[in-house]
Amino acid sequence: MKTERELKREAGGQPRNGDHLLAAELSAEQNMNMLDGIPNNEKPRVNQNYVILESEVVGHKEFVLAQNPNAPQPYVTWERNMQEDERRGEENFYWGKYYCDPEAAEKNFHDRADAEREYLREYRPSLLQSLRKNQEEIARPVAPAGGREKGGAAL
Repeated sequence: MKTERELKREAGGQPRNGDHLLAAELSAEQNMNMLDGIPNNEKPRVNQNYVILESEVVGHKEFVLAQNPNAPQPYVTWERNMQEDERRGEENFYWGKYYCDPEAAEKNFHDRADAEREYLREYRPSLLQSLRKNQEEIARPVAPAGGREKGGAAL
């Protein structure tokens, strides 16, 4: 049976000897929402009264999924150019696509990010792909210049 002092110590939060690290760890975790990992003291990102639920960075673009339950179309996806926004000093979301259906909005969010990934893969190859392409070009034999033959040209 635990004494009243032990019960108070457990309930009151006074760490027992050897539990100082555990107490420090728990105090740091108390500042986190353990369901979604977002710090409780950090305000949610908001754009045009829509709270940003998800974001994904692809290259220099950020794609977001946001919600405003009071809006006629409560879900939206936007993108922004992060390099330009850093230069300007503010977030500027554009090309909003608005939805009533949360599944359709989430699908659009992922489709937009995937399309940008595909674009970058196709039109902006990685350094490794560029090096391989250059090696292939170097390894190709040089074709002789066509058009004129040696010695047979008369003007």
